[in-house]
Amino acid sequence: LVLALAAFAINRPGQDGTLPPSPGAGIFLMLSDIHFDPFPDPAIMERVGANLRAGCQTRGSQSFSQYKSDTNYTLLKSTLDYAVATAAKDHRRYDYVIITGDFLAHEFDTRYQQCVAGDEEAYRKFASDTIIFVSNLVKEAFPGVPVFAALGNNDSDQGDYEMPSGPFRTSVSHNWSAGWGNLSLPARSKATRSFVMAGYYAVPHPTVPGTELIILNTNFWTSADTQACSETDPDPGGQFGWLAEELGKVKRAKRTATLIMHIPPGINTAESVGPGEPALLWTDRCTEKFMAEMNDFPRVVREIYAGHIHRDDFRLLKDRAGKPLCPVHIVPAISPVYGNNPAVEIGWYDRSNGELTNYALLYLDLGTQNPIWATEYVFAHAYGYPRLSLTALEDLSRRIHAGNPSSGVGKQYSSYYAAGAKSSLTPEKWGKYACAQTETTISSFGKCANAAAAQEH
Repeated sequence: LVLALAAFAINRPGQDGTLPPSPGAGIFLMLSDIHFDPFPDPAIMERVGANLRAGCQTRGSQSFSQYKSDTNYTLLKSTLDYAVATAAKDHRRYDYVIITGDFLAHEFDTRYQQCVAGDEEAYRKFASDTIIFVSNLVKEAFPGVPVFAALGNNDSDQGDYEMPSGPFRTSVSHNWSAGWGNLSLPARSKATRSFVMAGYYAVPHPTVPGTELIILNTNFWTSADTQACSETDPDPGGQFGWLAEELGKVKRAKRTATLIMHIPPGINTAESVGPGEPALLWTDRCTEKFMAEMNDFPRVVREIYAGHIHRDDFRLLKDRAGKPLCPVHIVPAISPVYGNNPAVEIGWYDRSNGELTNYALLYLDLGTQNPIWATEYVFAHAYGYPRLSLTALEDLSRRIHAGNPSSGVGKQYSSYYAAGAKSSLTPEKWGKYACAQTETTISSFGKCANAAAAQEH
């Protein structure tokens, strides 16, 4: 009865609740799509190393960023403080932190030219220093806790979806590598070299022997680059070759791997739920190559973490027989720029193999008069599973697909999707959103969506 009442308290929005007990499990923190905007605050701009022009001078904001805005200092500091306090309340300490990319605000380069107007070298330094500023805030909030981050499509001094310059990568890698924990010198040097070369790297899991963290630069594979994985650029950045080599080493050593990335594979729901043609987040060729590699290493890659869509969601990658192969856990955004509430997640993982077994979503409801951070839900309690697993997600996706956003599990999923903010999961779009959870190609998504539409009628 005590556990049941505790679970009820945790799942009520606006309640502070303690973390549920999970004997033998470790905890880690998941952050994504911070999109830090330093420009509204002259004091923060000075700390990042630039002065605002007179036309851009504004008073430092003491309130949280609002919907349709990126993350200001007040929101970011509040986010980190609440994540610290939530763990401390139960005398817990995060074993590590993952950040699935997009440190910089949208239109960062345009804002810089409007408000600072430095030359190319000055902008490069400002962009990399802003990422380092955010990284340092995370490290200061969690002293001694390893932090592993991926590059997002906004994290560049060369423009959105563009490869950052060599000096940019070198500067960021120097800062990030200092936060990777107690790595051996050879492992640290190897990871730093590959990051400086192309923005991807691999490191041993900080607490689980026999597990590798492989952090990818999925900006190489995005559909924004129509030539990605074409005959003219068959392996952008050499990442597919590198990934196959890393997974081969992991398999031969009878180890397992966790992938961390920014842009996930599969359907671009933002462009695929309307009446037009569906679209992929990566090019179809890159998607096909990635799925082939995942199928070549079954049970080697246990799970994938991604961000980019600013929503709380998941994907199920399939093997060649159409059966679930690997889950993709999509971390919600801190930035409320797309109408979502700011959110982060605390994950419980099995210390014996590194698998994610449960998670709690912490959110800030900007739609209330005096927003306060709270626990929105805990996966296992909210959806009624003993633990998060590939089998549980397969069953949940079936329930979501068969449901609707007005009742039952569909209503829950819809409410959580934008972390308690107004959801885009309307009844007429429901089938397509559900199909995006399990389909990674245009053809399979189209068949699934057509079948869902026929069932509705």
